[in-house]
Amino acid sequence: MTDTLDNEGNRIDIDNVLMDAFVKKDIWKDKETKTEIVLPATAEPQLYMAGFTLQNTGFVKGKINVKCESKHKLFVDGNEQGGDFELVPGRHDISIKLLCKGDKPDTLRVSVESEQCFEINPEGKRYWTNADMMHGERISGVELSSSAKYAKIRKSITYKGGETGSKNIFIELATGKEFSLDGFQYWLPEDDLYLRCYKETEGTWCYEKVDIKSGSRTPVGKYSGKGYAQLTRDLKKFLVTIDEKVPEEKNKDVHQILEPDDRQPGWRKRRNYSLYDIATGITTPITKGARNVYVTPNRDASRYLVSVYKDDLTERPFSFVDLLLLDAVTGKVDTLVRHDGFIGSYRFSPDEKYIAMTGSPEALGGIGNTLPDSVIPSSYDYELFLIDLQTKERRCLTREFDPSVSSFQWSEQDGMIYALCENRDLESLYRINPKDGEAELLSLSEPFIYGSFSLAKEKPYLAYVGESSMSTDRCWLRNLKTGKEQVLCDLNPTRLKDIQLGECKDWNFKAERGDSIYGCYYLPPFFDETKQYPMLVYYYGGCSPVGRMLDSYYNYQEWAAMGYVVYVIQPSGCSGFGQEFSSRHVNAYGDYTADDIIQGTKQFCKEHPFVKADKIGCLGASYGGFMTMYLQTVTDIFAAAMSHAGISNPASYWGYGYWGYSYNTTAAAHSYPWNNMELYSGHAPLFNADKVHTPILFMHGGADTNVPINESIQMFTALKLLGRET
Repeated sequence: MTDTLDNEGNRIDIDNVLMDAFVKKDIWKDKETKTEIVLPATAEPQLYMAGFTLQNTGFVKGKINVKCESKHKLFVDGNEQGGDFELVPGRHDISIKLLCKGDKPDTLRVSVESEQCFEINPEGKRYWTNADMMHGERISGVELSSSAKYAKIRKSITYKGGETGSKNIFIELATGKEFSLDGFQYWLPEDDLYLRCYKETEGTWCYEKVDIKSGSRTPVGKYSGKGYAQLTRDLKKFLVTIDEKVPEEKNKDVHQILEPDDRQPGWRKRRNYSLYDIATGITTPITKGARNVYVTPNRDASRYLVSVYKDDLTERPFSFVDLLLLDAVTGKVDTLVRHDGFIGSYRFSPDEKYIAMTGSPEALGGIGNTLPDSVIPSSYDYELFLIDLQTKERRCLTREFDPSVSSFQWSEQDGMIYALCENRDLESLYRINPKDGEAELLSLSEPFIYGSFSLAKEKPYLAYVGESSMSTDRCWLRNLKTGKEQVLCDLNPTRLKDIQLGECKDWNFKAERGDSIYGCYYLPPFFDETKQYPMLVYYYGGCSPVGRMLDSYYNYQEWAAMGYVVYVIQPSGCSGFGQEFSSRHVNAYGDYTADDIIQGTKQFCKEHPFVKADKIGCLGASYGGFMTMYLQTVTDIFAAAMSHAGISNPASYWGYGYWGYSYNTTAAAHSYPWNNMELYSGHAPLFNADKVHTPILFMHGGADTNVPINESIQMFTALKLLGRET
């Protein structure tokens, strides 16, 4: 030591200095295992690390007893703590740091006390935990170059503690060689070029196109004005977006709410567009007004699709859009769609003769609706439509197609539309012929394609990202002519290297009304068919299906690793099964859906003797939380229930949740608390709380603005007053 006192004047204790010195906490791994360790006598102070692994499939409380004369510290998963512990399910490292000194040997003895079951130094692979889902790398996107010679793969990462990051990886597909590109924005639709962006000075951004092979750079232009600037496809103009805010009240102590949505941050912002010509330096306004607009330019920015939004709270669904076609040369405006509240995304066809758009069955005058007039379709079940820009003919390509269209791209290479669709509990990719609407399911290597796929503009190649119930992210390249696929990036070797997952199996049943209800179930990774296990039943029950994938926030593989059989059901009301099936969500609030869950649970137990029929729990979130509460008012088959962010009173949710009244344009179409009290009160768990005899655990975030926390609190209060367990 250089001094005897520290910078605060305190005498330095050499033992404490040594105990605080960094030592890798798991250095003891792969060493000889002993039940008792003798620490040798040493002339000089000596640091030692000892440890073991503890595995628990349930939540465990206990105490670790460390007996030795030497100074020591106890660490659980790298964090110093006392002997008492509480462990979440998983495999945990228990480490003891010791400082030995003196002329006599010491003995280290460690014991663990707990009323729960655990395993010491387990062999083999560990089980999937919530930390595995929350932390680590994910593939968040892929983009193919025009020639399909290169790909950009975007990875995101979440660190322990919640910090996040991302990075782009570029791959030469022929060799698999990875490289980096500075300032990459996106691939250009010609050869092997990409657009690069860099900051020249504060507020000034420069753009150039770069040739990957030669590295040569060609200046495109620079922008230093207000707003967000995006280059048009011909690289000759900037489409500039400027957000303008409706004036606030002069009296800052008072805020007038103009409409229900005015409670939401940013509602008063209005978006306007202008076009900046790089060659002339002239900016031409495209839109200006009090209504929100969205502008989509064609290839050379000579024509624009302009959607103009307007709210009308006297007419369902309360928000409407006019879709206009603006000719920038002549100034002519053509109205393609007027006052429609049911259309979604849209885009030009490659030859710019058509507009393709998504929308619910009620869009475009209901041309995609297959249901009788007495049945209201679900607004969350999306079809694919075409509008001929010359004849104004409108067609629904997917009218008899059960999957729901989530997103689509129109291929410049083969002229086909590639649509990512909810296909029961999977996300599948279909190739749709725009001439006749014939849809072909692409047989891909991954059953669940999430969010991102890319089509090469010049070659017949597709890149996509997907996973399954028993595998994590992989990025694939597919030859659309031969159907052959190759892996571009696979996270399984790292994320699942030492993990044993439970098996996932299909299980469907015939409901009493006669149709098939689909689902699947997960088995514990240590499953033994001669034993019995408790079961968890998970559902959403709302307007969309529960995706069958490993990286779900509702962590079925983790629950299975805790010793549960996990049954995931797709009850009536969700999209992906056809219009009639999804329409059962409308004006139901528990009808049909509860029947399916109850019948499915009972039938599953009959067919699977390894389930303890008296130890079944159920859980769901949002509308699934509502279903949890509602189910306990109509059945007693569950031993316990969990509602996460659930709705206990549809009327209070309708009036107070940010999206309550707008969501109910589907869930309670044309029904309101004053004209359908049976729906809003008769189906409300709060108004039927006295029928609940099953213990319910409520989980809710205090910052939830969609389903406010009062929805759980008021049901919790009711059950407490009734003397029910909650």
